[in-house]
Amino acid sequence: MSRHHAVLVGRLAAVLTLGALAAASLRAAGPAPSPVHLKVLFVRFLSFAPLAIAEAEGYFRAQGLEVEPVSLTGSSEATPPLIRGELDVVTGLIKIGDFNAIARGASLRLVADKGHFEAGPCVPMAFVARRGLLNGEGADESARLKSARVAASPLSYVEYALETLLGRKGLKLADVNLARIHEGMVGEAIEKGSLDIGVLVEPNLTRALKSGKTVLWTPLQAILPGAQLAAIYFGPGLLERNRGAGRRFMLAYLQGVRQYNRGKTPRNLDILVSATGLDRELLKEACWQPIRGDGRINVESVLDFQRWAVRRGALDAVVPPEKFWDPSFVEEAVKVLGPPKP
Repeated sequence: MSRHHAVLVGRLAAVLTLGALAAASLRAAGPAPSPVHLKVLFVRFLSFAPLAIAEAEGYFRAQGLEVEPVSLTGSSEATPPLIRGELDVVTGLIKIGDFNAIARGASLRLVADKGHFEAGPCVPMAFVARRGLLNGEGADESARLKSARVAASPLSYVEYALETLLGRKGLKLADVNLARIHEGMVGEAIEKGSLDIGVLVEPNLTRALKSGKTVLWTPLQAILPGAQLAAIYFGPGLLERNRGAGRRFMLAYLQGVRQYNRGKTPRNLDILVSATGLDRELLKEACWQPIRGDGRINVESVLDFQRWAVRRGALDAVVPPEKFWDPSFVEEAVKVLGPPKP
């Protein structure tokens, strides 16, 4: 047997072994058990694409899971029912309240990546500004920013990014007028002139920039390079009572992530048009949020976020990684799926 042939045979054997391991996780003596029912937070946003793909492609079903999507206004409302066991999986932005809950003993852990920032031309989330505010003649940018109306909820991830950005320009949060406006209304508020600056996430970012009344100011990846933005959270149902279901959920989720990371294929676009109700051409134009195929998170950036919260008096002390991050679920899934392709 030639060396090249031996390598191909070895790779094929590895693939078959991984497939056998995945299948073995489902097999049991006698009739197949009833599917495990999981309640999972799902919002019709582009960033929830891996979940939509995993459901549409049958990855959850193949793992003996019956996923019930639960819709809430936002992930901020989901932490209490997750802790109470009324939800099994929550996906969303990392929040200070989560670490306060963990510090008080809540059974709550980050278990996988759902969004982070990467360098490059693809911008999934950015501060945008009213046209003419920062690029006109006369006063410099810092002077124009003073007293600007900026959308940022108190002690949120957006405020964290905003304070970091302003600090680089010699300004403080007190130098701008903070306004609480839902992200979905930021583009419209800027176009109407009732807001000067806000954060937009794709595909709302692409939609707003096409209007011509809104301009890109600063991508969040330029403010917080490599930072963790969002995560998959497990509560007591999967951390304590049924870790096996948690492992199977993670296997299916990472399959969805890896298909998502293949990009804007016809199949992925079909699934997301159906799952989100978004226009196909808009989905093609938008930047898709980076999500790691091995599910790991940037732990140090989460610690940085907490340090900021401590300085702001919103958190008593930094919660250590062993208290908020459980990597075992992604590690076990990668053993079955193998490492993601570069």
